[in-house]
Amino acid sequence: MPAPEEPARQPPAPPPESRDSQRPWLGLDRLGWLQAIGGLLLGLIALFSSYDHITLAGTSVQLQQQWGVLFIAASVATVLVDAELATRARDRDRDRAAESRERAAQNAQRQRESLERLHTAAVLSARVQLDPSATNQARLRAFLALISGEIPPDRGADGG
Repeated sequence: MPAPEEPARQPPAPPPESRDSQRPWLGLDRLGWLQAIGGLLLGLIALFSSYDHITLAGTSVQLQQQWGVLFIAASVATVLVDAELATRARDRDRDRAAESRERAAQNAQRQRESLERLHTAAVLSARVQLDPSATNQARLRAFLALISGEIPPDRGADGG
């Protein structure tokens, strides 16, 4: 007896490319780039305006101009790091949402398969009740053995 045909196997899907490899230099998304450009513009505004003092709560503290430049550079670097961290957080959130959708789809598929088995069991049981022939009883027994795990699914009801 020829072996039952196996369903056509599809090759596994290639792994998704990292979002970082799809993004240019800093690996920032649009919002990250917007934040980084805004921080850089603010730094340039501060650089080309008065950067030799800090005014805090109405009190002005004088700085040497070299210190002002260092503070501006440090603040721009901080903005860039924050933009990158925010981009990574958004990527993680998107990945988690995609995984959640995938799990929901798998659960729905398992539920459909379970309902299909229940439907098959109901049909076979009804056939046995309406026509208690040996063929219908054998089909029902084979199906029950299959779903209870006594017969591997690839062997089928004929045992061979």
